[in-house]
Amino acid sequence: MDSAKLVNMLLKYKAIKPEQAKKALEVSRQNGKDVIQSLVDLGFISEERLLRIISQAFHVQIAEFPEEDLPEQLIKTIPPDIARKYNVFPYKKKGRLLIVATTDPTNMELIDNLAFLTGYRIGVAITTEKKLKQLINKYYGEESKAAEALKEAEQEANEAEVVEEKEESIESELEVAKDAPVVKYVNALLVDAVRSGASDIHIEPFEKFIRVRFRIDGTLHELPRPPLRWKHGIIARIKILSKLDIAERRLPQDGHIKLRLKEGGKEKVIDFRVSTLPVKHGEKAVLRILDKSNLTLDLQKLGFEKEALEKFMYAISRPYGIVLVTGPTGSGKTTTLYSALSILNKPDVNIMTAEDPVEYDFPGLNQVQIREEIGLTFAAALRSFLRQDPDIIMVGEIRDEETASIAVKAALTGHLVLSTLHTNDAPSTITRLIDMGIPPYLVADSLVLIQAQRLVRKLCPKCKKPYKPSEKELKSIGLDPKDLEGKKVYKKGDGCDVCRGSGYKGREGIYEVMLITPEIREMILERRPISEIREKAREQGMLTLREAAILKFLKGITSLEEVIARTMEG
Repeated sequence: MDSAKLVNMLLKYKAIKPEQAKKALEVSRQNGKDVIQSLVDLGFISEERLLRIISQAFHVQIAEFPEEDLPEQLIKTIPPDIARKYNVFPYKKKGRLLIVATTDPTNMELIDNLAFLTGYRIGVAITTEKKLKQLINKYYGEESKAAEALKEAEQEANEAEVVEEKEESIESELEVAKDAPVVKYVNALLVDAVRSGASDIHIEPFEKFIRVRFRIDGTLHELPRPPLRWKHGIIARIKILSKLDIAERRLPQDGHIKLRLKEGGKEKVIDFRVSTLPVKHGEKAVLRILDKSNLTLDLQKLGFEKEALEKFMYAISRPYGIVLVTGPTGSGKTTTLYSALSILNKPDVNIMTAEDPVEYDFPGLNQVQIREEIGLTFAAALRSFLRQDPDIIMVGEIRDEETASIAVKAALTGHLVLSTLHTNDAPSTITRLIDMGIPPYLVADSLVLIQAQRLVRKLCPKCKKPYKPSEKELKSIGLDPKDLEGKKVYKKGDGCDVCRGSGYKGREGIYEVMLITPEIREMILERRPISEIREKAREQGMLTLREAAILKFLKGITSLEEVIARTMEG
């Protein structure tokens, strides 16, 4: 609200004295608080009288909130980020009219923006800034620690000025990195990322701003931008924590950070895998969050269909052979392999793993960190494993012919080998191995099972909406309206506090599991086309990734959009 207009109105009503008006405006300018709140805080006028006068002057009602919890349907009319950005809160809803509580009933731009963003006609009710903050924190959650740290530094930051590009000294970087606001911000960022369920933190420097994003459920979400002058300080602070060379800005570096976090009276340690990369306007940092407490090692909970799980369990219980898990980065391959190893990890079994990097530390597994710069490659580790009397070998990834060849030989000499490969689906993995130089007869003899997988986002259980897809929509994924009989499907909701306004909460796996049966083994030996092998596997009960995703849709777990986005036809 226009400060001068409000103060003049109160003077006209003789609600405050001129000297009080002057003091309130001065305090408001100093601390950035709303004038209404400053007048109340200084004791110049009671909250009740102030609101009563504004209500009469502008012909708006006073927002009076009940003690009991407000309806969920009302709360989710305004997403959390909108409520915080515009400092508003939903008060009442009558049909298509949404009445919002605000400190400024005269702000027509706010009303227009809210009408556009929410799709409702907007009415206003008056309340205080203090009450608004209480309601927003209660129903949408407290502001993140990183946001609080940023607010504390807002007075010092001056992002509007033109910054001259210049090389900063190491001493200067160290000075900024040890500056209290930067230290507080980086610490808060790590904690916020863990509590938000993020898998990665991205810190990206550009010419006129720094972008910070969390990857949550596979999607990047941007955070409030820190001051540009912190650009080198944030990266330097992360390098200090991860014991990297602050002076080296020309080459990529890798390190890790350990964070001790107390939650619910318990202390847990979270590892962050840190990667820095020189870019045009500084250094980009990506921190992968390795929170073992969030790692699901129960195969039953990963999203397998019953028959697919039975095939996978059969394969990993075999005494020898190769089990391959394929898919792009971020498709959950590591989780699947660790889940299998957690079942196989017994006192009478010798398990050896070669990983790059070792993401999680598991007692009972002999884990080896690959270090190619000193010659400790996957192939070198595998050769050494065979002299260590292993029963089960896990290779993080088969990248070349040498590694593939040793893995095949290990499988044919009585070892169970688990590994990953980057292919689009299960049948095309056969072509990939042959292209690497492995003869078809060795591929056929050594393979036990190939599993392709992806992760689909799960619809938020709180705000997902039931709906009836059109015939055209169903046709796009190969379904008929009859397939929906007796089933209730859903689409993404408007977003709520549970899903941070995204409409999705969590992810679940979809799996294409191809068991190498005698018929498929014969087809590999005959070098039959992959399309024929795929059809034979489907005849024998294999679900394609698209079919597995459709089942999740029909069960109300995911949306039709996710099915299309995460899988190809077939």
